[in-house]
Amino acid sequence: MGVVVAVGCVVAGCTGGGGPGPSPSVDEPVVPSPSESESPEPTPTETGPVKPDRPAAMDRDDAEGAAAAAEYFLSLYAYVLATGDTAEWDAMTWAETCEFCAKVKSDAEEIAASGDTYEGAEITVSNPDVEFDDLGGGYPVLFDFQQTPHLRTASDGSVVSEDRGGSGRLQIDVSVATGDWLVLAVTSVE
Repeated sequence: MGVVVAVGCVVAGCTGGGGPGPSPSVDEPVVPSPSESESPEPTPTETGPVKPDRPAAMDRDDAEGAAAAAEYFLSLYAYVLATGDTAEWDAMTWAETCEFCAKVKSDAEEIAASGDTYEGAEITVSNPDVEFDDLGGGYPVLFDFQQTPHLRTASDGSVVSEDRGGSGRLQIDVSVATGDWLVLAVTSVE
């Protein structure tokens, strides 16, 4: 009741006496559009690893392009094993010479076919050492690497394989002779 009286006093105080003034215009109530009043629908979050982005430096056909191609290829490793998506891996693999590449592809296909999940094994690299090899016409790229632990789990929850990760030095032999970067070999360097 007190609210009605207070509103009545405020309205009465605004009349100012005298004749009625012009009628106030009646605007339609402002109804906010759904985008203004409601938060947007959440987009589904992607589960599992996201495919690494191809670096722009891979467009180069020099030592910088070689290092970028080798690093990108290694960044695909965990993604390929976790998803079974070997398309980019295959496109960069010189299958005739790269035993490591063929083994990873085979492992990825077997993991996917069995319904297992694979987590971890991300590889990061540092200290690239790249020189053109006149004899082979490609670039041996040497990197120090760190690899995170991995865990492979069967659909029943049992552990198929796991490790604590590791570190060391790798040599990735790459060539751009065909117009696209190809990995010829990946070897551990002691």
